[in-house]
Amino acid sequence: MPLVGSLSVDGKLFSAVLIGPQHVLTAAHVVAGSAPEKVVFRTPLAGALVVPAQWIWVNPAYTGKASDKFPGDPTVHADIAVVRLAKEVPAVLRAAPVWTGPITGRLVTLVSHGGSTTLITSGVNRVDAVFTGSQGQKATYLFDFDGPDLGSNALGPAHPANGSLGAGREASLVSGDSGSAAFVFEDGEWHLAGINTFELRIGRNRGAGGVVLASHRHWIEEALAAQRPTAASPKANPLGTEAALPPNVPFKP
Repeated sequence: MPLVGSLSVDGKLFSAVLIGPQHVLTAAHVVAGSAPEKVVFRTPLAGALVVPAQWIWVNPAYTGKASDKFPGDPTVHADIAVVRLAKEVPAVLRAAPVWTGPITGRLVTLVSHGGSTTLITSGVNRVDAVFTGSQGQKATYLFDFDGPDLGSNALGPAHPANGSLGAGREASLVSGDSGSAAFVFEDGEWHLAGINTFELRIGRNRGAGGVVLASHRHWIEEALAAQRPTAASPKANPLGTEAALPPNVPFKP
């Protein structure tokens, strides 16, 4: 599986995913406004690798949080950022290719360091909904956290295929999981489909989700090729909203 490491930002621990020999992808709200010297990527692999950031490129379409919004709201898209590391990581550590196919209804494997520099957590969930922008691009994905019976199902029809994936397998997000990975497995290969950015309440249930990366593939490629972020960097297409989220109470800071 491609490398998911911990990302220390101003002393707080989140997650980031290796997408190139010298680049990781994380949530924009984690690193926006932080100085690169305050950001460090770590993994217990490859001899306990510790690499500081060289620069941070926040997606220009990221609008930030407002008093009545949260990272998962469809009006607050593009919550992703690329961090260039001060040096390349060992070649044995695999970078993640970006998934460009559909993800609605697909199983995604969630991988996070969850606020730890050494312990990695993983689990599986099914993408219940994908919200589109004003130009029709896929923007954010959402999944609920199903219990052992269909009475706990909050999103989608109440049929067995939409129920729990099983104790110890069905997973959601907790504090510290921002910037973690949502992988899909296709043709014997792990692909990075999304960066997890938020959690919320859905009635009596709870849900979580993040940013669909397929819509940002070209921006990610530009960031990988760039030597440094500049004011003249190409702007991503602004994303609007065409669908409303269920009633919720935001959790993620």
